[in-house]
Amino acid sequence: MNEQDKNVKPLPTTQVTKPLSDDMLPHVSILIPCYLRQKFVPLILMNISQMDYPRDKMEICILQDGPLDLFTCESDKDFFKEVMKPAVLKYVYEPKVRRTIGQKRNKLVKMASHKICANMDSDDIYLPTYLRYSVSALKEFKVGITSSAQMMFCYPKLDYKITAISCGHKHQGHEACAVFTKKHFNSMGGFISRGTNSNQGEGVKMIAYNEKNMVNLDIRYLMICVAHDGEEGNTIPKDQFNEAAEDTTNLDTLPHLKILREMLGSIEGNPESASLDV
Repeated sequence: MNEQDKNVKPLPTTQVTKPLSDDMLPHVSILIPCYLRQKFVPLILMNISQMDYPRDKMEICILQDGPLDLFTCESDKDFFKEVMKPAVLKYVYEPKVRRTIGQKRNKLVKMASHKICANMDSDDIYLPTYLRYSVSALKEFKVGITSSAQMMFCYPKLDYKITAISCGHKHQGHEACAVFTKKHFNSMGGFISRGTNSNQGEGVKMIAYNEKNMVNLDIRYLMICVAHDGEEGNTIPKDQFNEAAEDTTNLDTLPHLKILREMLGSIEGNPESASLDV
């Protein structure tokens, strides 16, 4: 954050006042880009299974590239499909390709069958209200994209401490919680796929110069970013935010905490074997 940004007030959030009922909710494609995310499959399953959205209106699109398949064997993929029913799984594995995150997001939109797409990163906690709240906002405020210029971070190595930040501009809305229409995606030219912004801030183009068509939502209805290390660590390191203001969100109320502890371990860093059974 530069000196100019320090003087910018946090962007106010817009509250959804007309949450849609199940019968009014449209079909949505959930877009999950992956690279070295095998151990996060239980978290992906937890995020989707806990979502307060009709499962028969959800399509799960996963794009995995790099040396390792997301599923260690065909039976794991079959189990994933079974748990997600009646949601439909579209899965593409590209072992000889290494895409930027912007390229992955763009390809995932092309994979999607439905007019509304929701980003869901494989290594983060998504709250049960994420989809219904965001899709309801799209409809209530007649915009092309929703996101949040706020973010919460969870630090397993700091005994699952949670911090939060709040930015002052709509174009700082985070890609990981962006829900948007294909019409908006096409009109803005998609996510940045090349250059220095293709792996960081790749969603700026989706909002900049058309901020009136974006609604800034309260992150507490959307997601928590999990900070983790190793070869399969965060695309962008999150250590810079571990001294931000602490948030009062209690992870103990979420079933995701057990999954995280099994995958990433306690403060001592001794992970257990994470179960796919959610």
